[in-house]
Amino acid sequence: MICDAETGFPDHLSVAIVGAGPAGIGVARVLRDLAIPDVWVFERGQIGQSFRDWPKETRLLTPSFPGNVFGVTDLNAISFDSSPGWSLRSEHPSGAAYAQYLDQAADMFGVNVQCGIDVRAVEPVDNAFKLETSRGPVTADYVIWACGHFGAPTDAGLLGSELGRHYGTVESWDDIEEDEVFVIGGYESGIDAAIGLAQKGKNVIVLDRGAPWLDGDKDPSRSLSPYTQQRLDTFRRCLSITLLPDVEVIALEQEGSGAHILAADGRSWLSDGPPVLATGFVGGTQRVSQWFEYGEDGVPLLTAQDESTAMPGLFLVGPEVSHQGHLFCFIYKFRQRFAVVARAIAARMGADTSVLEMYYENNMFLDDLTCCDDDKCLC
Repeated sequence: MICDAETGFPDHLSVAIVGAGPAGIGVARVLRDLAIPDVWVFERGQIGQSFRDWPKETRLLTPSFPGNVFGVTDLNAISFDSSPGWSLRSEHPSGAAYAQYLDQAADMFGVNVQCGIDVRAVEPVDNAFKLETSRGPVTADYVIWACGHFGAPTDAGLLGSELGRHYGTVESWDDIEEDEVFVIGGYESGIDAAIGLAQKGKNVIVLDRGAPWLDGDKDPSRSLSPYTQQRLDTFRRCLSITLLPDVEVIALEQEGSGAHILAADGRSWLSDGPPVLATGFVGGTQRVSQWFEYGEDGVPLLTAQDESTAMPGLFLVGPEVSHQGHLFCFIYKFRQRFAVVARAIAARMGADTSVLEMYYENNMFLDDLTCCDDDKCLC
């Protein structure tokens, strides 16, 4: 495994994977099991960079537990034979700790990773692809886009958003000095921010256009995860967290060193410092959006093999994958698509795919999307 921008890699690759998070490292491992040659992962930062960029207090929502020996894969593992719960000795690891697990996994799996390589553009050329990178051009027969959401925060069109600070830019809740802090957005990042700030002794007011903390959707991709709900219920009893539903924030206006928060219904609040914007993240495919078609919900349209419907040979793995209205945004969901993508590429290259039986046996290969219906998803 290489993670050094000063070392070399071939001018032409069989498969170029963009992004060295759980999706990129995980699908690279499956391609390695299929003995596909010249597979390289390009990462503009370090392995697991998005997790390294989390606020230091943030933890994974899904629990890690080393049940692999009983045929139950750790929810946060990227392979059936590894477990961050075991290797990190943590049930809800921090972002920095999870990045350490990904480092270990890439090394153990023998994955070729080039860090410090920024892939700026992808263009189809002669039945292949040309990738414009910070180290010059490279061509590949196939490209797997494995960039997550965290590197692309959005202000959701909020006027005056420059007066706030996005959740994705906070290194630690210790860095916020104000005694009272407003958080705009009450989904996962908003509630995590509220809890983190309240634990630092802050008075926190959360403003949300709905009430995610009351949502009864059973899919944690669409409502608060049980971990977040449990933390919120616990800390609201002893810390200062106020949840205000049905507040559609439309603008921020300068007010001294802080901001006036304006709502659509005429209400307003004065924030002594920049409010925290928990306004979400845009899709990781933004940089190559011209090679994807998107549905009305903004989700990339994919074939049954998770290939772009607009550009054959360009595949998507990770939290942006969606099928039949079901989001695969948690690791335990999108990892089941690694072997689907790898098998599609291997079959076109004439490689033996029988080794993928072990992925079936370990419940790491979801190839039948009919498991989902309007009420539930067994994926």
